[in-house]
Amino acid sequence: MVQLTQAVTAILLASGAVAHPGKSINKDILRRQAHLDHPERRSVQSCKRDLVASGWVREQHARREARLHELRVAGGFAKPNDLVRRNPAEVEGEYGAAAACTLDPEATEGPYWVIGELIRQDLLTGEKGAVTHLDINVIDTSTCKPVTDAYVELWGTNATGVYTGVQAKGNGDGSRTAVATNALRGLQKTGSNGTATFISLIPGHYVGRANHLHTIIHHGAKLLPNNTIQGGTISHVGQFYVEQNFLGQVEKTTPYNTNKQTQMLNSQDFLYQMGKQGGDDPNLHISLIGSKIEDGLYAYIDIGVNPKANYKPQPVNMWTEKGGIPVPGSPWTGYPDSCKNCGFGGGFPTRPPKERSEDEKVEEAFVA
Repeated sequence: MVQLTQAVTAILLASGAVAHPGKSINKDILRRQAHLDHPERRSVQSCKRDLVASGWVREQHARREARLHELRVAGGFAKPNDLVRRNPAEVEGEYGAAAACTLDPEATEGPYWVIGELIRQDLLTGEKGAVTHLDINVIDTSTCKPVTDAYVELWGTNATGVYTGVQAKGNGDGSRTAVATNALRGLQKTGSNGTATFISLIPGHYVGRANHLHTIIHHGAKLLPNNTIQGGTISHVGQFYVEQNFLGQVEKTTPYNTNKQTQMLNSQDFLYQMGKQGGDDPNLHISLIGSKIEDGLYAYIDIGVNPKANYKPQPVNMWTEKGGIPVPGSPWTGYPDSCKNCGFGGGFPTRPPKERSEDEKVEEAFVA
């Protein structure tokens, strides 16, 4: 498996793959390979056997099953006593058999990460689209136990492929409208089962990327009086995706169908393909709450992290009462025209990426 993933890495590096229009992803490819090859990366199969044996898998499936039923009852799509539970042994068998197909892999933070976001569950702030109740479990793959008291950060585009809190040429029409809002961005703290929940949207598409959500896992951060966090370490930088056939149905609904940007399929996205290396699966598991997408969605995913990992992602902006403002010295400043971290000039690549030092290529350090 190591030889196979290294071969894929070599192909991606040679191809001059791009993560966002104008950005070389060579550094992200190398960081992903370092994650796959690191000796402290536990076997997912082994960890899942432990989770089944401890009863955690059964408990989490029952909790998620009950939550989906609760949402259906609240929407008038089911009666309180209609819940039919699956056989727990069947659930555990499938969870163990799909051992390498649940944990979300490491990926890039991208050029639109904004620090200083609020701790809140409902991220909608008036945005319209396929409302999604997202359930995220965080698992320590070194102990095979849920991670408690970590902050899960989540952000993504709106239904027409625009990020809030930033202004950039490749972000919608490049206007300042989006920079003044923090919709579809926020954090939640994991509870005793390692769970964090959000209400957000299935993200829209934009040029150069498949539809995706971003996530970062914070440990040891301090809660500030203004309901934001400060300090701590980051053990995980990841992206979630949506299965292509289902995504095609979402894209037919309003307002997704008003998005005029060119859509990239999962199969065409280098970061999506890179995320599936090592047997990981970055796709959300999604269920309809009612009979159609417009009735709402329930989605879940489990994230495997090594709490000793210490990633150093770089934000482009900081959220304030006045909206998103630039972070001094950010390598993403000026993206995509004058970005120090991009490797290419503005627009799509027309020449090979510039050379980087080894320190620039891999921004991962494991603390003993």
